[in-house]
Amino acid sequence: MNISGQDRQEQEQRVRELSLDESWQLLEGARFGRLGTADVGRVDITPLNIVASHRHLYFRSAKGSKLTTLQLNPHVAFEIDSVQGGTAYSVMVRGTARILTDPEETAKVDALGLKPWLRTEKLEYVEIAPDYITGRAFRLGD
Repeated sequence: MNISGQDRQEQEQRVRELSLDESWQLLEGARFGRLGTADVGRVDITPLNIVASHRHLYFRSAKGSKLTTLQLNPHVAFEIDSVQGGTAYSVMVRGTARILTDPEETAKVDALGLKPWLRTEKLEYVEIAPDYITGRAFRLGD
């Protein structure tokens, strides 16, 4: 029993590890998440809209510090979360970002329906190739 009065088994029933397929299902349904980048001892978290397809994540960006950071250190983290009914979900991804320059690749991303939410010029396309994914489901309430 812990300080909240719950025993370990009761706590484990509240948190469930998601399978890789369940995690991808949530990623494929997500349109918004948070990108974590690191540059010279500084970590940034950037909210952005995404699309997932063929076990990769894609987003668009304007030129600037985010793209410069990705060129210097392409290792990223990405997170989504959602609440559906009485359950909260969280999926964490670690992977490598790559700026897409081939018009054929960017056309495929456009065909997925990836459009910036803000009416700003975001001409750069970025792909995240995951190498680690973990997801959890949390039973809410009580």
